[in-house]
Amino acid sequence: MENNVTNYSEQPIGRWWLSIIVGLVAIAAGVIVFINPVASYLAIAMWLGVAVLLSGVFNLVQCFSTDNSFVRNVWVVIAAVIDIIIGVALMFNTLFTVVMLPILFGIWLLCRGGVLLIQGMDLRGFRVRNAGWVIFGAIIMIATSFVVLLMPESLGVEVVIIFLGIAFFAYGISAIVLGFKLYDVSEKMKSIRD
Repeated sequence: MENNVTNYSEQPIGRWWLSIIVGLVAIAAGVIVFINPVASYLAIAMWLGVAVLLSGVFNLVQCFSTDNSFVRNVWVVIAAVIDIIIGVALMFNTLFTVVMLPILFGIWLLCRGGVLLIQGMDLRGFRVRNAGWVIFGAIIMIATSFVVLLMPESLGVEVVIIFLGIAFFAYGISAIVLGFKLYDVSEKMKSIRD
């Protein structure tokens, strides 16, 4: 009798490249944040909303396009739905965005960092080389989320924006590494199945 978990982890991963696109979008958002850090708090919030929304949509598509348990699990779906909700809230409710940006940003970082940590641990359990980079990026995101969530009023706009830029870079790099590692797992699974 076959183990269902093993069976699901042996499925090739479709659309692994979506993680790379999410990573590139996140890095682009980080660049935008650092190029124009304080000039327009609303513009940064709008771009954050676009990046977070795209992250959620791409992660949902990737999740439901495969049966592989590395990508298709309840935590990825929950984080993707949270991404979509936060992204839409940031894009279309300006007053809400101005007041809640640090809190929403902290929650988003915590969710995304947690999911990346789970995925990195799954990759490490599968003995994928260099999975530690995904875990490292996740830890940076989680640590940043705690700083932002524990002191949102005392940080100030400038510091929140700097943390935002750093977090986008960490998320982008981690998502790109994750994409390439998912490709490695997918290729390994294809060779096992053939």
